[in-house]
Amino acid sequence: MSFIRRRYYIWLIKEYVKRWNKTIISSIIIGVGAFFVAAFIISIYVSPLIGKNVKKIGYVGSYTILSLPYEILSDVSYGLTKINDDGTVAPAASYKWDVRDNGKEYIFFIKRGQYFHDKKELKSDTIELKFKDVEKKNLDEYSISLKLKEPYAPFLSSVSLPIFGKNFTGLGEYKVKKVDINAGFIKSIVLNNKKSRELRKIINFYPTQDALKTAYLLGEIDQAIGIRSLNLEGTNIESFTNTNISKKVNYKELVVLFYNNVDSILSNKKIRQALNYAIPKTFEEGERAYSPIPPHSIYFSKTLNYGFSDVAIARDLIETERDTLSNKTIVISAPFEYEDVASRIASSWKQIGVETEIKTTADLPATFQILIYPIKLPIDPDQYVLWHSSQLSNIARYKNLRIDKLLEDGRLTYDPEQRKSIYADFQKYIIDDIPASFLYFPYEYTIQRK
Repeated sequence: MSFIRRRYYIWLIKEYVKRWNKTIISSIIIGVGAFFVAAFIISIYVSPLIGKNVKKIGYVGSYTILSLPYEILSDVSYGLTKINDDGTVAPAASYKWDVRDNGKEYIFFIKRGQYFHDKKELKSDTIELKFKDVEKKNLDEYSISLKLKEPYAPFLSSVSLPIFGKNFTGLGEYKVKKVDINAGFIKSIVLNNKKSRELRKIINFYPTQDALKTAYLLGEIDQAIGIRSLNLEGTNIESFTNTNISKKVNYKELVVLFYNNVDSILSNKKIRQALNYAIPKTFEEGERAYSPIPPHSIYFSKTLNYGFSDVAIARDLIETERDTLSNKTIVISAPFEYEDVASRIASSWKQIGVETEIKTTADLPATFQILIYPIKLPIDPDQYVLWHSSQLSNIARYKNLRIDKLLEDGRLTYDPEQRKSIYADFQKYIIDDIPASFLYFPYEYTIQRK
């Protein structure tokens, strides 16, 4: 019986196809055509619109949640204050503040109507600030007192760090959707716009400059930020017709030539002066620097000895100290990426009769005679940790009582005009004493698909 039924259905299908074969074939053709037309329309018109709403961005470096680049953190939240490009302090979550008790107490008045991403309003009791030796007291719903044990003028810059609630909720335009962490460091982070879910940033982090550029070339990211060179294995990214390139100076970083100030040769100020005067006047890697404070800062001061360079005077100074340098070679230690910079400096020093050897290092060496190394500049002009004689991070082993006193005063004085005067003197004397030569603020490129 089942056999007869199967034959019946087979016959029925054959007759149906025989009768409607033209209609079936034409329907298949139209369906296939419609599919490809729809796919074409989506790829040409719809996908670009979706893609515009999702930014795939790449950075180089290893970061934890709270050490992320400021431009990323500022998308998610902001602090009680903010620091302008010129170093001035401006209101952010607080609309004003008072400094009392000779700089040991700060009263912040909080703007009303600010909400975390979880809809909780920012009030005195929702602000969690973790500073050592700082006592917080809620004065009312929208004002707090922060008391320090000792006056500390950079504190207004310290509270510019973004405020976060539970589960990394912030106050900014974007909220954290997902974080991928490996061995304590962030591999990627996804940020969603709090007003529009379609607006999203997917940010990936790469261990090296080459890895970042390769990720861009492979299409993993559409924008690479912080590129130091446009070359990758013989390929110049400038030749790509579908790429926009923008260039800027990174004033948050300074490449420095540190002298070991307790070295038998470099403890001699005249030799340090001679070496400093003979350094090239330009570097293709960045904007030439002569001061440890960026030129756009309100605390920058162009002193009388700023930018002085003279090979003839450098040669005369070396001649007066020829006995100290007799038959001796100076050694420059430099990470691999600064080897070319070291070579150019060594060539300049050869012109004044100083023989130089270059020693490449993978990281910050424990000991050195001269070292090329980048430093991250603080957002406040305070450079106590870099140059005060009491600090382990004073890698030049520099000791100058006048500089120590200026750095101490700069931390105790919260009046901006008085601080300008203090840091003008700081620059004057440190440029004259030359514990280090300030080389350049590095150029950085952002590459982005058109």
